[in-house]
Amino acid sequence: MTLLPDIETYITLRRALGADFTTAAKILRSFGRALGDVPLGSILAEQCDAFCRGSAPRVRFRTENCSTLHGFFQYLVGRGFLPSSPLPGAPPRIASDFQPHIYAPEELRRLLDATAGVCSARGRLQPATFRTLLLLLYGTGLRVGEAIRLRECDVDLRDRVLSVWDTKFFKSRLVPLGATLCAALADYRSSRRRLALPDGNSSTFFAFRSGTALSYSAVRAAFARLRERAGVRRPSSDRWRPRLHDLRATFAVHRLIGWYREGADVQARLPLLATYLGHASVAGTQLYLTMTPALLKEASLRFERYASVRKEVDDA
Repeated sequence: MTLLPDIETYITLRRALGADFTTAAKILRSFGRALGDVPLGSILAEQCDAFCRGSAPRVRFRTENCSTLHGFFQYLVGRGFLPSSPLPGAPPRIASDFQPHIYAPEELRRLLDATAGVCSARGRLQPATFRTLLLLLYGTGLRVGEAIRLRECDVDLRDRVLSVWDTKFFKSRLVPLGATLCAALADYRSSRRRLALPDGNSSTFFAFRSGTALSYSAVRAAFARLRERAGVRRPSSDRWRPRLHDLRATFAVHRLIGWYREGADVQARLPLLATYLGHASVAGTQLYLTMTPALLKEASLRFERYASVRKEVDDA
């Protein structure tokens, strides 16, 4: 086994699982150019360490190099291509001040209303396709890659459930659908079936006008145009723009707000939310739960009700 073919195989695998992997692919290919097509067993810890340190002036870049190599060598060890990783220890972690953008209901309405202005009815990406995709991402919290890989046979509108196969962490799951979202998907399906179905019932549910599968890059570029047209922006002091993936975090936060308003036991339901989202643990879900003003308000009201009951008990 040699380095360069295995780098390309790993990149292909990660992209097939829905990862964008653009930056990581550049890092791995740069590593391959630095070492050449050497046997995997000849790679030394010193070479990996030198590449991770490189000439990058910022700690963040050095950490990203190390983390990418760490994942690649874990893959090689897991497949039995290497007995152990030449990169000792876990990759270093650095603190991040990144916070996902939690879309307000009004922002979501503006995004949906603007899809017709961003996608031409005769264009490659049709407005109905893009709008329905956005509805699905917000309504289920699916990862973008999971949504665009859905096949016709994975969308069961009779039983109102999606089948999501071999996604992140190599997990599959069933995702129940609400009645309103199910109706929107049914409307879209009627127009989708007028397009080409190159693989029959295994053709992708979301497709370009040609009937071929949507690409992540095209969807992301369309969302960048949509965001500007709809006037959805973060404060000028923030370094990050609202992302398509933030619809997933928005789904999680809005679900929590709904549970607070219903008086549900939120802590008991967090594992259910983690399973629905396809996370390996509750810790993965908690990363999405940004304390927005609306969520803070509902949590405060819950605490006030709890404190009031406690006071009545204590005074009794």
